[in-house]
Order: sequence, then structure tokens, then C-alpha cells
Amino acid sequence: MEKSARRRLDCISRHLVLPPQANHGLQQVLLLNNGQVKSEEAEPVVIGGMVLDIHATPSIPANPRTTTPGKVSYVLGGVARNVAECISKLGAKPFMISALGLDMPGNLLLEHWKSSGLSTEGIWKHQNIETPVVCNVLDVSGELAAAVASVEAIEKFLTPEWIQQFKYNIRSAPVLMIDANLTLSALKASCQLAAECEIPVWFEPVSVAKSRRISSVVKYVTFASPNEDELVAMANNLSGGNVYRPIERNNSRKKCSTETLFHLLKPAVWVLLEKGIKIVVVTVGSDGVFLCSRGGPSFMRIGCEGIKPFVSNGELFNTVTASCPSNLFSSPLDSEGSSFLFAVHFPALPASVVRLTGAGDCLVGGTIASICAGLDVMQSLAVGIAASKAAVEGETNVPSVFNLAAIADDARSVYSAAKVVFHQSMPMQFLKDGLIYHVQAIKAGFPLTIFTSNQLIHLYSRNGLLREAQKLFDEMPQRNVFSWNAIISAHIKAQNLKRARQLFDSASYKDLVTYNSLLSGYVSADGYEDCALELFSEMKSLDYGIRIDEISLTTMLNLTAKLEVVSYGRELHSFMVKTANDSSGFAVSSLIDMYSKCGYFQEAWWVFSGHREVVDLVSKNAMVAACCREGKLEVAVNLFWTEPELTDNVSWNTLIAGYAQNGFEEEALDLFVRMAENGFRRNEHTFASVLSACSGLRSFKHGREVHAWVLKNGMTSNSFILSGIVDVYCKCGNMKYAKSVHAAMGFENSFSVTSMIMGHAFHGNLVEARRLFDSLAEKSTVVWTALFSGYLKSQKCEAVFELLSEFRAKESIVPDAAILISVLGACAIKAALDPGKQIHAYILRSRIEVDKKLFSALVDMYSKSGSITYAESLFKRGSDRDIILYNVMLAGYAHHGLENKAIQIFNEMLERGIKPDVVTFLAILSACRHSCLVELGEQFFYSMKKDYNVLPEIEHYACMIDLYGRANQLDKAKELMRKIPIESDTIIWGAFLNACRVNGNTILAREAEERLLKLEGDIGDRYVQLANLYAAERNWDEVCRIRKKMKGKEAKKAAGCSWLYVENGVHIFISGDKTHPRTEAINFTLALLAEELYQIS
Repeated sequence: MEKSARRRLDCISRHLVLPPQANHGLQQVLLLNNGQVKSEEAEPVVIGGMVLDIHATPSIPANPRTTTPGKVSYVLGGVARNVAECISKLGAKPFMISALGLDMPGNLLLEHWKSSGLSTEGIWKHQNIETPVVCNVLDVSGELAAAVASVEAIEKFLTPEWIQQFKYNIRSAPVLMIDANLTLSALKASCQLAAECEIPVWFEPVSVAKSRRISSVVKYVTFASPNEDELVAMANNLSGGNVYRPIERNNSRKKCSTETLFHLLKPAVWVLLEKGIKIVVVTVGSDGVFLCSRGGPSFMRIGCEGIKPFVSNGELFNTVTASCPSNLFSSPLDSEGSSFLFAVHFPALPASVVRLTGAGDCLVGGTIASICAGLDVMQSLAVGIAASKAAVEGETNVPSVFNLAAIADDARSVYSAAKVVFHQSMPMQFLKDGLIYHVQAIKAGFPLTIFTSNQLIHLYSRNGLLREAQKLFDEMPQRNVFSWNAIISAHIKAQNLKRARQLFDSASYKDLVTYNSLLSGYVSADGYEDCALELFSEMKSLDYGIRIDEISLTTMLNLTAKLEVVSYGRELHSFMVKTANDSSGFAVSSLIDMYSKCGYFQEAWWVFSGHREVVDLVSKNAMVAACCREGKLEVAVNLFWTEPELTDNVSWNTLIAGYAQNGFEEEALDLFVRMAENGFRRNEHTFASVLSACSGLRSFKHGREVHAWVLKNGMTSNSFILSGIVDVYCKCGNMKYAKSVHAAMGFENSFSVTSMIMGHAFHGNLVEARRLFDSLAEKSTVVWTALFSGYLKSQKCEAVFELLSEFRAKESIVPDAAILISVLGACAIKAALDPGKQIHAYILRSRIEVDKKLFSALVDMYSKSGSITYAESLFKRGSDRDIILYNVMLAGYAHHGLENKAIQIFNEMLERGIKPDVVTFLAILSACRHSCLVELGEQFFYSMKKDYNVLPEIEHYACMIDLYGRANQLDKAKELMRKIPIESDTIIWGAFLNACRVNGNTILAREAEERLLKLEGDIGDRYVQLANLYAAERNWDEVCRIRKKMKGKEAKKAAGCSWLYVENGVHIFISGDKTHPRTEAINFTLALLAEELYQIS
């Protein structure tokens, strides 16, 4: 059939065209004019197919498997050819790069091109090329019903090498238009040539299948012009999964409002804009066109700044600008790079439709021609729609002549309609402009449409102006379901859920979005879990067209994860399977998230493995996050590097965060560097995770480097990132830098204030820590915890007890585990058993959940407060013993000199497969030191690195030196001092001085004294220790020397103090101090007691 048709076409061609050209050798690389452009004026370049279309239009509805009467015609076509011809009809001179055979279809196309006065220089012509032919079967209304295409020549002969010959044409073009019939390599070569001179690129998708080729060149594309199905395909391809679904074409579609259609398309449009495309032109058939950009009004010049208008196109420019004056709101803001979606709707023009096959091509061609003439995007698209109307009313894909006057009239009609929508869309994003527009509308007496009012409600809500949003809603004379959804969402966003429920109950219109919005609000807020369950049950019983969908179910999965009730999650999972709502990437990721957060990692893995055939980017990221949460980093890494095409910024951020949270800070930093090397852009989540890694490493160097990256990337207004920088500097002890960043923030942030309080407290500046704490009007539990931890770190136990009293007096909430751990730590340091018991009783009475850390703190308090028996009893009750609990118990036994029990616990720990760490060995060595077990101590010390790969630290060496000193083996202490691989500090020399004191070696003690004074300066305690050593030797001359030295250096011995915990308060007594408020009463009582003692004696 195909061959016979081609024979008939060849026969016809003999009467229409010249004889075939001579047969030249087939060359894929052909230099023309040495690659130079001879045209005096730069030309828009169009690269793509030139096709002969065979159009078959039935006169009655076609029946399958039989012949239907109608009309068959040959039409010159091809997306790129149609676009280029339309551009030429409107006054520009496009340069066409294509490939044609010297057969009948090719000769027809070529002769027509020459007759239009257009250059054929960029068209590869050869007899071995089979000219592309497309057979289009239309329906009775002129819509495309089916098509068969033979277009292999475009992919085969439009190669990068051929395109490269015209690099000067491309580099000097005002705009480059490419269609998706090109191969990936040809698309990329074309775009790279344009990118070298910053030439705007227009991508025409051609078809659903070929639209996916956008992924190879998306970073170069300025404009894209998909229809709604191509848009969805492109978005899915760019997002790495089947996330977005085509809009169903059924009877209800005809009733779909412009607003509804826009909201359905918006997520897919956003994907294209997020990937860097400046402007997306979405054609939606009889519903018109959406012009979308990332930003506000100034988008009309985005991508067009460098385009020089053609002198020959002055007539088009003058005619259109006379009918369509440039918009008044075209330049108040430069909003490129805004995080908001801006969209304008252009209605379709009424037309007497003959055929629709060239409509989209003429829309693109008319728009490009107008942009090249110097018109803005709004004006240009109006011309494109007018050209599209002319195309559907003709027999050919491109009208033979455009009537500029008619074009201008039609452009004015659509432009004026678009202006209204444009003004209405403007308040969607910018608060200032929204307020200006609202005021201008009120002053002019211009009634706001429902669409505008809805957008303003969303705008006010986003900017925290709930009162203004509610007032506008109350003043609306008419409302639709979007109005109710907007105001309900506004109250949900403001956490005003009771009012949101009242509005929900009184709403005149409700749809599934209304229910899902309130459901999501309940799930996100604390304390509304029962309301969420009740609303979901209500949704299941609805019988008026509202059915639970995937969003409803995944929202409830989030609630299940929040409550950690896996049984309910399994019920939801079963319901999702029954209703076929479990197969999308979003659903799979929600299931994975639910099971992993409920502690059922294996079931999360089964869900992931069971949907391998539909695994997309969303579900893969969810599984990587679950592995990180479970600590299975090796699995996460393997999954991350498998299928690298399913990797995005979220994937990298998830793995970096996983490393940082699991203690692999250096790996997190390495991945941070590799992320940029692999072409992925870092965002605020990346920096937040890597700053956490820097804090964990206490790395000032890396912290400063990340700070520099933050400044370079313009993220200095992000409170989370700045707080992370403050935290790094605080953890690294550089409070000067921390204070500088915190002061420059310009706003208070609980995390940064907490970091500053902890930084000051941990580095001894408790006065400043307390000042910051007192400066806060409202103090969160985190801030209280920071001050408690700071006091404990500085061993200011009295301040800890006083702060507890202050907390209980000022706060109505129960102190959390972190605060209680600090208080118990203070009790342990001071061996305050009674206060410790009171805290324990308070925990039991208040039914505070005792986690591993709090349980270990209780054991530690009892063991160090003299109640080792009760500590042992608690320890044995602990079923889930970890390394921390074992270390606490070991330290308790060591503190009480119970070396046998300490060794027994150590062996039990090894039997349970728990690897000892530096703290474990410090505790076991302390036990050996207390009992002078030298051989056993040496055995443990030397097995650290040999058997357990644990490097001894300063404290371990000091413990061994003290052990040798107590065992009168000072020679071994001296030998160990020489072997220490790290520089000895005050801890080592202090231990050696004590060993010398025990052994009475004043010569070595003098050496230790000199070293300590160099390291520490003039500290009274060291002088006292030396004086006691000489006094024991009855060397009174040296005692006098030391005393004189103390006096000359003004070194003072720290005063000893006593304290009592009475009636929930701490009372401190220092020798010679009379500042206590009840000093006289105390002294009087002491005098009475002394008198009684005297009488008794």
C-alpha cells in the first residue's frame, strides 16, 4: 500500500518539479562557505524535520476495519518546517537546518521552500535520503485521531556533524528553535552551540514519546511549548518517576473551569521551571494557552533581553503594539529566580475549523516571529494565538498569506482578555503588588472576580495576614469551592484548627480537596489525632461523589508514623491494595516511611522490593531515608549508587544527613563535595546537614569553609543555616565568630540562642549564658536544657539545683528527660543521695518515660552517691543494656573499689557482643588503680589497641601513672611518661606529681612542678600539693619557699565549701563567708549546740 502510494506521488511529481539533481557522494560532513554567514541580518534558526503530510479527513465518523468516505490531501508539513514557514510569513527570514531526499516528497518540499525566497543552504539534499512522510487520519471535527510517521531520516541525517557546519548561523541567531524529532546527540550539539553565545532556545516537544528527550538539554532551554499530555510526560521524565498523571479526557473535562485546569497542570509545570526552563507555554486545545514562568510580571522579558529586533519586521511590531500596548505591570519587579509560579491564561479565539494539524506550529512560529520583532512575550503569544486561528481555518498547515490587520485585531482580542487574567494572576505571588492591586481595584470601583479574590486569600495567608484573608472572604458576594478551600487552608496554615472546622462545617461547597486539607491540618498539628481519625471515618462513609484517594490515605499513613501504631498502618496498607492506591511512587514512599518510623524496617524493605517494577525517584529516596534512619548506611549507599538516573538533590541530601546523624561526619563532608562534582545544586537542606557534620567533628576549618559557601550562595537569610553556623562556632569554642553571626541574624531563633547559651556555658562564661537566658521573654524546654547542661558541664552543681527550683516555680510543664539527666548528673557529682532519690520519685510519680539515657543517669547517680547496691539492683532490671549503661555500672564499681565486680561486668559485656570503648577502659583501669592491681591494669591497658583497636587517650595514661604511683613503682611511671605518643598535658603531669608525692620523690616532684607551672600558670592548688609533699618530708625550707611564691604570685587556694539541700533549696557555706541571709540564726543555733557539747564533755 505504501509503495503504490509513493509510485503515484512520483508520477505526479514529474509534472510539478524539475528533474532530479545529479547523484553526488553521500557525505555526513559538508563545509559550506567555510562556515561563514553571508546574510546581512541575523536570522532565527530552526532545526528539525521537513515532512510531507497526507491528511485523511472522513466526512462521517470513521468505522474500524472498513473504508470511510472522505477527503485525502497532500500538505507540506513537519513541525520545524511549519514553524519556520510561519515565521517567514510574518516578516522574518528563518534559517532552516534539515534533511531531504531527492524523491517526489523532497522535491515538493524543496521547491516550495525556494519559491518562498528562503535559503536552502542548511538543508541536506541527497537521493539516498528518504524524505519523511506522515499520514494523518483526522476525525470529522479536524482533530488528529491517529497518525503513521516515517521520519527516520531526521534522526539518521540530522547529525551533530551536519549541524556543526552552521555554528555561525546558530551563534548569531536571535533565537534557536529545535524540535524533538532530533536525536539526543543532535539536540545537545545544537543547544551547546547556542549556549556559547547565550542564544535563547525554544524546545518543541512534537509528541508524547519524543517530548521525554527534554532531559538531555533541559539546562539549555529557555522556552518550551508542550500540550498537556506532553507536559505530563516531560515532568515525569525530569522528576525520574511516574509522579504526574494525564488529565482524563471525559465528559466532565468539558465542564472543567480554567482555574481547575490550571491547578491540575501546575505541579507538572513547576517541575519544568524548577529544572531551569524560563517560560513554559502550555496549549490546552479549546481551553486556550497557559503562559507560565518562575517569577512575576518582569518575566515578559525573560530570555528576550539579548534579542535584536529585525528592521524588516518593523511593520509587525508597529501593527501589534498599536493594538496591544505593552503592559503597565511589565517592569516593577525583577522576579527572575523567585520561588513562586506565575501563570497567565490566554483564551482560545473562536474559529471556523477546517483542520487543526498546523495550529500548534503556527502558535510557536507566530510567537517566535513576534519576539524577534521586539515584542514582549505577552504580545508575542497573542500574535501566536492569532496565527494559530488563521491556520485552523485553512486547508494547509500554514496559511499562504497572513493578513496583518486581521492578525492585529485577533491579537488585541486575546491580549486584552489575557491582560485581565494576568492582572488577576499577579497577586498570586507578591504581597506588595497584591496589596497595590487590591487597593487600586477598590478605588476604581472594579469588582474583584472570584478567581482574583481566591488568589488574594492565598496570598494573604502565605504572608500571615489571616485577618485580611478572612475579611476579604466575608466580603465576597459569590463563592465557589475554591473560595472555601482557600479560607479553610488559611486557618489551617495559621494553626487555627477550631475555626477551620467551623468554616468546614458551614461550607456551601466541599470537594475532596476540602476534606484532605482539613485532614492534613489535623495530622500535622499536635493534639488533633482523634479529630483526624474521626474525619477519615466520616470520609469513608460519604456517598455523594467524594471518595478517599491516594492523598487521603498517605496523609493517614503520616498519622500512623507519627503515633507509631503499625497495626492501623497495616489496615491502611490493606485498604490501599484493595482500592489500587498502592502502586504510585508517592504511595510506596509513604508506606516505606510509615513502616520504618514505626520500627518495622523489614516490612518497609518488603514494600520497596515488591514494587521494584515501578520504583521511581520518590520511592527510592524514601527507602534511602529509611536505611539511614535504621543505621543501615551500607544498604543506603548501595541503593543510592544503583540506578544513578533515579537520583536528585533529595537523594544526595538524604544520604548526607544519614552520614551526619549516624556519626560519619567525614563521609558526610566528602559526599557534600562529590554532590557538586556530579552537577547537583546544594540547597538549604544540604548546608544544614553538612553543618551538623562540622559540629560533630568540632571542625572549625570545615565550618568556616561551609560558612563561605553559604555566603557565596546567598543563603544568609535562612535562619536554619545561620543557626547551624552559630552552633558550629560554639562547638568549636570560637565564641567571637558565633557572636558575630548571631548578632548579624537580625532575628531571634531558639536554636541559635540555645547554641549561644551552651557555647558560653561550656566554655566557662556562665554569666553571659545566664544573661542570654534571662533576655528571652519565653523560654522553651530546649533553652532550659541548654542552661542546665552548661552548668553541669562546668560542674556548677549548686546552680543546677537552683535552676531546677526556678524551673518548677516558673514553668507549668513537667521537666523533660534532658533536664532531669542534668539534675541527676549534679547529684552524682555531689554524691547527693537524698535529692537524687527525690528526683527518682518525681519521675515515677509523674510517669515520665524512662529512656536509655535517663535510666543510665539514675544508675550513675545511685552508684556515685554511695548506694551501689540500689544502683546494681536497677542495672539488673534493665533489659536493654547498651554500652552507656555498662560504662556507668563499671564506673560505679570502680568508684567503690569493687574491682572483681567491675571485671565481671566487663566480661559480661564482651559476652553480649558489646565492644568496649574509651570510657569502658577508663572505668576498668580506675578499678585497677583503686586496688593497686598493676598486672591486671597493664593487661587491660595494652589490650586496648591490640585486641579492641581503641587508642589510649591522655586520661588512660594518667590513670596508669597514678596506678604505678600508688603501687610504689615510680620507675614504671617514668618509663610510661617517655612512651606517651602525644604531648603530655596538665593531666599527665598532675598524675606524675601525685605519684611523686606518694613515693616522696622531691627531685622528680620539682621537675613536675616546673612543667605544671609552665602549662597552667600560677594555680594555688598545685602549690598546696607541693607544700604538702615537702611538709611530709619535713623539709620546712621548701614549704616556706612555696608559701612565699604563692604570696608573691598572688596565687590563692580555692576555698572549700559545704552545702545543704533543704526544702527544695541549696544552701552554700564558705569558710569566713557571712553573706547567707540567715547567718545570725545559724550562728545562734551553732552556739547552743556548742554549749550543749561543752556541758556533755
